[in-house]
Amino acid sequence: MKARYPYPVKRKVTFDSSFWVHAVYLDLIEFLLQDYHLVCTPAVEREMGRGNPTGLKLMELMANGTIQRESARGETIRLYGDGERAAINLALESNLLLLIDDWKPSEAAREHGVEVVNSLIYVTRLYAQGRITAEMTQRGTVKPAWILEALKMVALLRRNSA
Repeated sequence: MKARYPYPVKRKVTFDSSFWVHAVYLDLIEFLLQDYHLVCTPAVEREMGRGNPTGLKLMELMANGTIQRESARGETIRLYGDGERAAINLALESNLLLLIDDWKPSEAAREHGVEVVNSLIYVTRLYAQGRITAEMTQRGTVKPAWILEALKMVALLRRNSA
């Protein structure tokens, strides 16, 4: 007989600096921690620094063990900044979901078979699940109008694929 777990196993994900900055400013960290098991590369950790709110939040969560530190053993992707490159290589090597907001590195990751989610898609998913409202996004760097446009695009894509 299979053991039943009260909660689904969280998917392990890694992220780049751009996603982390948006997630902190949009106040998405608690949602991310509910949804995923987060791992951070040392390169992303270095990029975040220590003298800003986003770096301080990352340091706090890494210090208490909420976010783990991991590195890829190899380097398949050699382009882009240190953080993006490290996150993409870790996602590629360990088959992790990659949370990234930089377009070109995101596309490079996809081309290598990495599943990618950006902050707008994540916010749209939270909104569609009723976990946040459009007003909740007003305190960050993403305009609610963008989220509504993203939701319209999702609806259009669903209609066209049906």
